[in-house]
Amino acid sequence: MAGTDDDKPKENEGENISLETEDEENEIVREEYYQLDSKLDELNQALDILEQKNDDIHSRLLELLQSNRDIREQLKHQQAENNK
Repeated sequence: MAGTDDDKPKENEGENISLETEDEENEIVREEYYQLDSKLDELNQALDILEQKNDDIHSRLLELLQSNRDIREQLKHQQAENNK
């Protein structure tokens, strides 16, 4: 009918659309946080693995250093005995 506001959105419709948009945005944000959290977990696991490898290398290097010291000490004693 002429003169009626049928084309005009009702007050509740605008609020419903706003709430739906807000819910969609919240869902997107939750999904992004979940993805970020998942990536951070992956990075944390990778860093843990690297840290363990680093610790293993450090331990092996200390063993090698001690072994070299022992060998040098043995060679020193052998030279001292040979020079007698």
